[in-house]
Amino acid sequence: MRAMRVCRWVIAGKVSRSSIRALLVRLHRYVGLTIAGFLVVTGLTGAVIAFEKEVDGWLNPAMMRVAPDRPALSLNELVARIERARPDLSVATIELPEATGRSVRTFVTAPDGTPAAVNELFADPATGTVLGTRLWGDIRLDRQHIVPLLYAIHQDLHLPGEWGRWLLGGVALAWAFDCFVGFALTLPLGRPFLRKWAPSWRIKHKAGSWRTMFDWHRASGLWLWPALLVVAVTSVSLNLYKEVFSPLLTRVLPVEWPMPGKQRLAGAWTGFDVAVACAHAEARRIGRDAPVRQVVRLDAKGMYRVKLRHADTAGAGPLIVHVAGDGCRSIAVAGAGTGASGDKVIDLMFPLHSGDAGGLAGRILVCLTGLTVAGLSITGIWIWLRKRTGRLGRSGKGEVRLARV
Repeated sequence: MRAMRVCRWVIAGKVSRSSIRALLVRLHRYVGLTIAGFLVVTGLTGAVIAFEKEVDGWLNPAMMRVAPDRPALSLNELVARIERARPDLSVATIELPEATGRSVRTFVTAPDGTPAAVNELFADPATGTVLGTRLWGDIRLDRQHIVPLLYAIHQDLHLPGEWGRWLLGGVALAWAFDCFVGFALTLPLGRPFLRKWAPSWRIKHKAGSWRTMFDWHRASGLWLWPALLVVAVTSVSLNLYKEVFSPLLTRVLPVEWPMPGKQRLAGAWTGFDVAVACAHAEARRIGRDAPVRQVVRLDAKGMYRVKLRHADTAGAGPLIVHVAGDGCRSIAVAGAGTGASGDKVIDLMFPLHSGDAGGLAGRILVCLTGLTVAGLSITGIWIWLRKRTGRLGRSGKGEVRLARV
């Protein structure tokens, strides 16, 4: 009822600072309560997968670690040895290790291209020995599957189809809006502005549990506000790219990012080694050569997609070179800050969200931000429950007094 009165005051032009603040309080409360559960889940899972490879390697050393400082096989020979050891599988994607002593991660299908019983295979880059397999995203809580499962939950709550992506995209939109509402609520009403705003940045540790919790909720949100907003906006871009982000971006910035369509299907594939050599040549031509991190054979499009990037360095995403499947011919180049201004914004979305844009420091910040998101949601619920309990208690006492009159 009070929110309706505030809206009527706004329509009538009778707006005061206190009425606007009352409206913002209600918006922050109900938007926050609606999305809090989702933010706890995505915040905690995001904090873990910021160090996905490190956590996975710690949990599964037999699959992830190999003897260091040995010459690696060529990619064609590596694939041949894997497929000889597992004739029921075909290698479609190779992810090369970023440091010595780590295994090669591959994504596999059945030989006819259909899904297999497993879709991830780890091999020794020096011998081609298969170290282990698993089904990425399988709902299992063992050491092998827990990190991929957390990633799948973070990505789309492991829901079928597009439902999870749309749901978390809507949550991200509400969260981005609530970032501004929460920030506005920290601003003081009177002057001097900076002196009155200063307490919002501090936590009073000896003021009781209620005050400490409230101060932590407000201060942590202020200190990490830029990171919270960046993660929220990049979440929108990743979950609702076609529906929201791209239409808005293309209205204000030019976009030229080439996304090659289906090419002439390769009669005889040249192999991973030729694709890598061609991608290196193209990267050197434009002055952006870097180590290869991933090679994908896109059977349906008749091409390879090669990603090149220096390990754990700050900057935009990887350089992506699409190479013809039947010869050393570059089809399209994207990523790593190439293209128009809109392309550069698109390139930054995932690196910013994952923290890769800032190297190791960026991933640490994203991990802390994920934990803070979960903490803000939990403390927000706690604050609401305390206030609600107090209001109900006061209301109950009032009813008793009326009954006695």
